[in-house]
Amino acid sequence: MIQDYRYLSVEILFQLESKNFRLDSVRKKYFSDLSLPQKNIARISMLTNHVTRLRGRLDQIIEHVSEKKIIQIDSRLRCILYIAVYETLFDKRVPEYAAVNSAVDITKNLLNRKAASFVNAILRKMLRLNQCHPNWLKALTKKSKWCSMPSWIMKKWSKRFKSDELKSLIATMNESPPIHIRFNPNKIHLEDVVNSFKKNNIKTNTIDTISYFLRVDCGAGMVMSTELFQKGFISIQDPASGAVVELLNPIEGDIILDVCAAPGTKSLFIAEKLSINNTIFASDIDLERVKMGKSDVRRHQKENINWSIADARTHIFHDADKILIDAPCSGTGVLARKPDIRWRRDKKDIDQFVTLQLDLLNHVSRYLKCNGDLVYATCSIEEEENWSVVKRFLNLNTNFKLVPGHTHLPQSWINDKGCLETFPHLHGVDGMFAAKIKRVW
Repeated sequence: MIQDYRYLSVEILFQLESKNFRLDSVRKKYFSDLSLPQKNIARISMLTNHVTRLRGRLDQIIEHVSEKKIIQIDSRLRCILYIAVYETLFDKRVPEYAAVNSAVDITKNLLNRKAASFVNAILRKMLRLNQCHPNWLKALTKKSKWCSMPSWIMKKWSKRFKSDELKSLIATMNESPPIHIRFNPNKIHLEDVVNSFKKNNIKTNTIDTISYFLRVDCGAGMVMSTELFQKGFISIQDPASGAVVELLNPIEGDIILDVCAAPGTKSLFIAEKLSINNTIFASDIDLERVKMGKSDVRRHQKENINWSIADARTHIFHDADKILIDAPCSGTGVLARKPDIRWRRDKKDIDQFVTLQLDLLNHVSRYLKCNGDLVYATCSIEEEENWSVVKRFLNLNTNFKLVPGHTHLPQSWINDKGCLETFPHLHGVDGMFAAKIKRVW
């Protein structure tokens, strides 16, 4: 059972329920401790992502069928039901009997026969509802939990977005986001990337919005096991993240400071744009994430990134021509990609992030040379963390000015302030914000 993808998915979700862990961290530990086939890793990742995204919806279904409040159900039992209900109702590739029988067996092994009988009763009742009342789920779609978003986010977004746009945004956040890869044109040509992927049954498509990116349409779970990835010819990166680097526009001879940089995907993109004679000073406060950045440097064989551990609110940095602040934020622009964020965040977190973001911007900007450029970026779609932070900084620092727009970026990605601003439901990429600021004296 230790290799069974359903059992491992239940255990990963249980860890997430019982402790304040990040989903990707929990999965990484299980994947590193066990020797799993790639197809199992892909299946576990897909299942735990979808179940976490749709947890509110699954809660609502389980409560309706069981006639119990979800909090009254044992937490491990909940996780077993989440997997079984998702596979039964939303994954058409899984036979109903397989999902039900597996859930009952797992419950017997992890809990007891009484709990297994409860699981069997719930799932069999759900199947009878499907047969006798095929529209039973439709009635549940009108209830608030169906959106599978915390109430504070729903209230906040309802004030900002019109009804149709809000529905589109929520629907997008509850789907698997597209996977994109960035290839290094100095190492490999587009045709070679596409042909190499075809041999691994990975289908890709070019995108018009930004150079050196491909969308993976099929076989995304196999990308990391390819020779191209292992040898550093490609990176997994969303185009909106790449657009932040394009906005920074690093050029030969620039001294570049990249703070809050780990795990370093943007740092690598910067490094690829410059020769070995340039140094990117990348830093982060998180030791484990810095280790990930250093590991990626080795994979890509990039010797022009200097990693260090630093608190960017207080650290003394090199003076720089270009600075990137990839600021910690609420992450509401990547709720589809990192689904556990929606359940880990609270409304008060926004204010705490704003304080941190202003501290970072005020401190790090001291190290920007005259006529140098600083890019402040977040993966949040909250105005408080984005333009409001930039506006407050500019009002208090008259020696800085906003540099609007960028010719290398799609015009639809530039908002009316001249800042990069993308939304998943509008642009098909992560929600991202970035403002370019110049020091004028």
